[in-house]
Amino acid sequence: MPSGNVAPSSPTLMHSDEQASAAEIRRNASAPQSLNSRFSILNSRYALLVLALTTIKVALAIVLPISGDEAEYWDCSRHLDWSYLDHTPLLFWSMIPFRAILGETALAVRLPSILAGLVIALALPPLVRRLGGPDNGAERAWLALNAMPIFFVGSFYAWTDSPMLAAFVVATLGAVAVARGETRGWWIFGVAIGIGFLAKITVVLVLAAIVPLFFSPVARATLRTRHPWLAALLAFALTAPFWIWGARHDWVNITFQLEERHNRGGAFDPLGALEFFGTNMLLATPFLFVAGVVALGLLWKRCDAAKPLVVAAVAPFVVFTTIALGNRPGAHWAAPLLLLGAIATGIVDFRGRRALIVASGALCAIVTTAVSAIALAPERLLAVEWSYSRSPVRVSPSYLVYAVGNDEIAKEAQRRLAPGEMMASENYTHVHLLSFLTGGEMPTRLAWMKKRAVSGLPSLYWHRPSELRGNDFLFVTDKSGFDAGLAAIFESVTEEAPIEIRRNGEIVRTVRVLRCRNLVDPRGTFTLLED
Repeated sequence: MPSGNVAPSSPTLMHSDEQASAAEIRRNASAPQSLNSRFSILNSRYALLVLALTTIKVALAIVLPISGDEAEYWDCSRHLDWSYLDHTPLLFWSMIPFRAILGETALAVRLPSILAGLVIALALPPLVRRLGGPDNGAERAWLALNAMPIFFVGSFYAWTDSPMLAAFVVATLGAVAVARGETRGWWIFGVAIGIGFLAKITVVLVLAAIVPLFFSPVARATLRTRHPWLAALLAFALTAPFWIWGARHDWVNITFQLEERHNRGGAFDPLGALEFFGTNMLLATPFLFVAGVVALGLLWKRCDAAKPLVVAAVAPFVVFTTIALGNRPGAHWAAPLLLLGAIATGIVDFRGRRALIVASGALCAIVTTAVSAIALAPERLLAVEWSYSRSPVRVSPSYLVYAVGNDEIAKEAQRRLAPGEMMASENYTHVHLLSFLTGGEMPTRLAWMKKRAVSGLPSLYWHRPSELRGNDFLFVTDKSGFDAGLAAIFESVTEEAPIEIRRNGEIVRTVRVLRCRNLVDPRGTFTLLED
């Protein structure tokens, strides 16, 4: 019997709806599944639209300076491993071939995110077709997606969410296919979750899309085939690198997430949920946030096959809004709602839909232009007095000082390095960004001086104590208060002339420089490994 068909063991024992379900599965399995021209990515108008917007993203990826987080990811890609302390490895692995071709450049770092956006573009035509969208539904959905800052900027910025979100959308496509009785949808679903897990663990929330399938006779019938169970095994097998790394390091990749990063909740705070809601509206723009919610509601009523998409969209938002009542999740953690809402906006029609997309696109263009201008010349906002203190880290334009003069700091630090000496800092942005800005030539190491810091720690598992002991370091920092801690682990610590960054004749940033001789005990500060 063909693998895509479902046959009852005894027709007389089946209910009529299950018989109809099996028949529909057979029809779906036998029907030609090649996309026709109106839905295909090869449709010239859709392809040109995707190409045009992607070209703009490539240009921005080349021009804009990379951030400290992006530099950290770049450095992770230079230290190949099964997985990493606080990240799964897919983004870092995918940078390696681009770095080999393009060198240590911003484009090489960001191309995986650009390709993740193209994966979503490829998924749109079959998703729109299965949900009964209009002929130009994929074009409308792609425009709606790119009218949101979180997608437009996020699909050329190197972050672990970009491949995760691509996997989330593809997994949703698989669930929608299963809802239509296509058994191969389970394979799409399983592979997408397995690969997405290697990008970011939160992709598992797409499993909520399975819930509506249990209420569909057509989808339930597919559970009697081998496909969902083999696809589940494949999905788990694809996550093996995460478990291998954990087994080699006493499962610290799991305990770190549970005990260090996500176990810092406070008292019940309804304003936290309201803040989370508001920041999501900003990431999507209020226009597309409203449009997405309306479109998801209409899609739920209109099409049973769309119910997995709606549940997959809502689940992360509900989970993280609940967490926000006592903690501070990242606003972008509910991004699946925003992306799937935008896709739904491209599929259904309602009054004001086009106006909301146009307004969102205009606001997105303004935001992107503003962010680009700030990234290129952050010193322009240093004099602005404004702050927001409800964030876990106080938000203020004054913090843009840490984006000023990094090229100059990198050159001066490299000039001061003695032969055999390495640069170190308590700030992971310094460690990775200054290394990137010297083309990877300057050897850098993170010194974990701030024990409450829970970001940028993967490098503590790259070098063993024996590789670090006895080395000399040039320690650079924007802060004070580390002298005693350094003196406790080095034979001697001597402060040198600071690195001063000037703009318009005035000092805007001062970086302290301490020359540290003979690292005596690197454990707990420079490494968490043992010999």
